[in-house]
Amino acid sequence: MMLSPEMQEFLRYAPIGFLVGAYGTLVGAGGGSVLVPILLMMMPDESPAKITAISLAVVFFNAYSGTIAYMRMGRIDYRAGTIFTVAGIPGAILGTMLVRTMPRQLFDPIFGTLLVLIGGWLFANPLGSTNVDEDTDNPIAGTRMLIGSLGSAYIGVVSSLLGIGGGIIHVPFLIRALHMPPHFATATSHFVLTFIALTATITHVCEGEFQGELSTTMYLAVGVMMGAPLGAAISTKLKGSLIVKMLALALCFVGVRLLIRMF
Repeated sequence: MMLSPEMQEFLRYAPIGFLVGAYGTLVGAGGGSVLVPILLMMMPDESPAKITAISLAVVFFNAYSGTIAYMRMGRIDYRAGTIFTVAGIPGAILGTMLVRTMPRQLFDPIFGTLLVLIGGWLFANPLGSTNVDEDTDNPIAGTRMLIGSLGSAYIGVVSSLLGIGGGIIHVPFLIRALHMPPHFATATSHFVLTFIALTATITHVCEGEFQGELSTTMYLAVGVMMGAPLGAAISTKLKGSLIVKMLALALCFVGVRLLIRMF
């Protein structure tokens, strides 16, 4: 029995979405850091703008599903998350506009190098130089709130430019710079990602980047929404340092793959 082209496409992309959703929610990264390299290899002729548009839409669905799970666990710092979201939204819009001017020959090596650098940095010292109680909330206030807002604004630009949602940068930023425990950092990052990715996706829609790729995006989205609750559940069984190291290894792996492919 022959499967329809639509079913073949669903079976091709939905499992990828499931794995991206589970892993992205587990490490609080939205999955874009894994999905973008996969799309770059599966769609060698597409522009960075189209690939980042697909990725950010999928990141939104993943972040939304994961945020609901983390809300039930009571791990989100809503005050900090709301302020960081407001700070990051203008950057998200700017990033989606900048990516339209970037060719693949420049996009791929920049993305690969960034992943390797961040991955190596995190693996070497996953919880930073200060001791953080992984099981106790550490509310953000005062100077740390200002630093967090400024950091979120810049992260919004970079994350939308690269189509990764920002979790791979935002999670270590919350842990390292703001001393937020890893489990709270992953949950709060997911909360922020939901709105940042939605803003970037709406911008891409207005720019017409989803023409011809809507079905691919929806199949991936179905997969990530099924995988995200699994990732959130698994996160309760793992220590924060292990979560960060898993993220670091994944970043190094996909970064090296991209650089090898380029050269």
